[in-house]
Amino acid sequence: MIELKSVSKQYLYGARVLVSTDMTIKSGEIVALLGDDGSGKTTFLKVVAGVTDFEGEILFDGEPLAKKPDDVVMVFDDLALFANRSCYYNLAYPLKIRGVSKDVIDQKVKACADRVGITASLYSGVRKLSLIDKKRLAIARLFLRDCKVVLIDDITKGLDKDEAAVLWQEVAPALQDFAKEGKCVIFSTRDYKEAISIAKRIVVMHYRQIKQIGTYEQIRENPDNVWAAQAFDPDYAFEKAKLSFEGEKLFATTEDGYEIDLGHLVGRIADSYVGKDVYIGWNSDKYDVFGDRKEKVEHAFGTT
Repeated sequence: MIELKSVSKQYLYGARVLVSTDMTIKSGEIVALLGDDGSGKTTFLKVVAGVTDFEGEILFDGEPLAKKPDDVVMVFDDLALFANRSCYYNLAYPLKIRGVSKDVIDQKVKACADRVGITASLYSGVRKLSLIDKKRLAIARLFLRDCKVVLIDDITKGLDKDEAAVLWQEVAPALQDFAKEGKCVIFSTRDYKEAISIAKRIVVMHYRQIKQIGTYEQIRENPDNVWAAQAFDPDYAFEKAKLSFEGEKLFATTEDGYEIDLGHLVGRIADSYVGKDVYIGWNSDKYDVFGDRKEKVEHAFGTT
């Protein structure tokens, strides 16, 4: 189990990421970090991996995770491959520096290469590989040694749609197998379909901030903000309005003067929003482009 306690990261130029973040990731759980480039996904993974400094505390089974570097394996977004070396060298090196015998190294390297389908390229230089095979080589490292935490950073980034789908079909079952073995699995992605395909919980990130943490169903039905709502629905419709009570009834008045009865949202909207500008919105599958969409408002939340 991984515990993040008041974890924050501040860059030298002042930007802050993961401001005072508290989160628990259970053993055997798969968590997806969902967000665009620059949302903070890579920083989140690097903090957990212990390869960048941070404020706060990260524990694994009650002990500082930083004291257990061999319990963590990570595939970085840049793949971290030795470009001028062979595929064999790239797989053998992590074992060699840990003092593993040559015979065992050879056995493990060949088995891992076979598992990801790059046996034919094992003795070729990394530069000769296609991007998808470079990613397969990086993934093969996950199987070299036993670990307790698996981190993968946006593994399908840079691939075309078809290649991304092929690679994800190869990677997803492996991550599920890791979880079944009791490992904590965290992966980042820009594709919500990848996130919901295997993750038990999803961390929605936007502009270096965590916007919401929950299951797909929780976030989809009760988003905390516009960014969380749009994470799974790019066509999520919203507009600015002002909330007000008239007697016991709750209304939203849009900027064009249209008044909408929000009685069905009483109790689901923070009292502090009344009298202030908010965003009202609804999922695109319930959006009627012919005029009656405003009667189907599903959510209301702050503008910040």
